[in-house]
Amino acid sequence: MKRNGSFLFFGVLILSLVLTLSCSGVAWAKAEFEISMATKMGPQSPEFKAFERFVELVKEKSGGKAEVKIFGSEILGTDETVFKSMNMGAVDLIADTLVLGARVYVPRIDYFTPPFVYDDFEHFVRFLKSEYAQEVFKELEEKAGVIYLNTEWTWRRGPFRVICTKKPLGSWDDLKGLKLRFYPSDLEIKVWEYLGTVPTVIAWSETYLALQQGLVESVTAPVTLVNDTKFAEVAPYITKTDEYPQTIAFYMNKNKFFTLPETIRNVLVEACNEAGAEYARGLDTTAAAILKEAETEYKAIFVDMDRKPLIEKAQGFYEKAEKEKLMPKEFWDVIAAIEAARR
Repeated sequence: MKRNGSFLFFGVLILSLVLTLSCSGVAWAKAEFEISMATKMGPQSPEFKAFERFVELVKEKSGGKAEVKIFGSEILGTDETVFKSMNMGAVDLIADTLVLGARVYVPRIDYFTPPFVYDDFEHFVRFLKSEYAQEVFKELEEKAGVIYLNTEWTWRRGPFRVICTKKPLGSWDDLKGLKLRFYPSDLEIKVWEYLGTVPTVIAWSETYLALQQGLVESVTAPVTLVNDTKFAEVAPYITKTDEYPQTIAFYMNKNKFFTLPETIRNVLVEACNEAGAEYARGLDTTAAAILKEAETEYKAIFVDMDRKPLIEKAQGFYEKAEKEKLMPKEFWDVIAAIEAARR
């Protein structure tokens, strides 16, 4: 708790200092409407570069009246800390995970990405546009004072997920006993424990060091992030898991959004959807180039192993959870909505 409090204090302090400098003209000319945007991604990340495209589009479409300033590399704190800062009005916009910050206010949103349940990204988007998901986002708006810009959910993260390990996986049985870095998601930790791993919660920005020092032996991530994080350097065996599709959510402080003129609000939504579509169109090519770079730079090896045994074993968790009532009603409501969105 003290650590989160420190993150929040120093994040707000850094943001206040930078915005003060910007307003005085020290760092850059002041636009009529300035919007601060936080992300955990660093400047070398393909996602960060896509966020820069979003910034360009906002400036272009607004005729220079609106400007978005990005604060990356978790400089303003972790997902949950930054989300709290946005609720307070200290941060205007967050571009990152759909669930990790939002679940502070609406816990059931943590169930939106159950491992090995979705068919594909299109299935995921249908769920996000479903009546059930809209109900959850409305609850988030009411409790956290947050809305989202992704009206079309064009931002695709990945395009698939992988597990980077220090030793090669000969089969999925090799997951047994594997020390795995994880993020704080009770559901996903339970699934990966069921698959045999030993998850440890470690901040994203501290994961490279944890791998390097041997605190953990592996990490799951979108494939496009394995190089800029240098995960491929310390855990060079990259195996496709693709446990769930991912998007990048553009959450924004509701009060900030609605104090902007309608034209600027429209610009933000259009720029979000357009930048996401541009990024998604080149994602497969980007992923292939990143794997090639990992092979050349870090001697990494990519393996696309048959996932059927892994999926079947994961299904055993859900059957056990239902039979033994390990998960709350809210979880099964999400699963029902995901099933309803299946074709």
